[in-house]
Amino acid sequence: MSNLVRWNPFEEFGSLVPREWLARFGFPAETAWSPRCDVTERDDAFVVHAELPGVEAKDMEVTVENGVLTLKGEKRSERKEEEKGRTYSERFFGSFERRLAIPESVDVDRIEAKLKDGVLEVTLPKRAPEPKEPGRKIEIKTG
Repeated sequence: MSNLVRWNPFEEFGSLVPREWLARFGFPAETAWSPRCDVTERDDAFVVHAELPGVEAKDMEVTVENGVLTLKGEKRSERKEEEKGRTYSERFFGSFERRLAIPESVDVDRIEAKLKDGVLEVTLPKRAPEPKEPGRKIEIKTG
């Protein structure tokens, strides 16, 4: 059995013309976007790399709550009002948010984030395994 998907012709139309033109004619302009992420598991940590070109550290925040890592912020437009003429742009501007569920084994108190060359790296260290109690012999009482 195949899945039915509703086709919206305006979604395809929106990929062909600038969002400002769509907004001018009453079509919703996309203002939110989501950064692409890679997640790698190492022996000691999980590492998330998020593509955030053109976003400054002061315009984003990284939070963790209830087992969810949230990356959010805003990419500000570089366009100047002095520019004349029409511009077609495929770059995304506006607010973004990305949520990632994190395993219970992450030590949330030691999470670190750094931004370099448009890539945000979030390191989620794993907790040290709980030491197992050594086995012990149980005395059997009689009578």
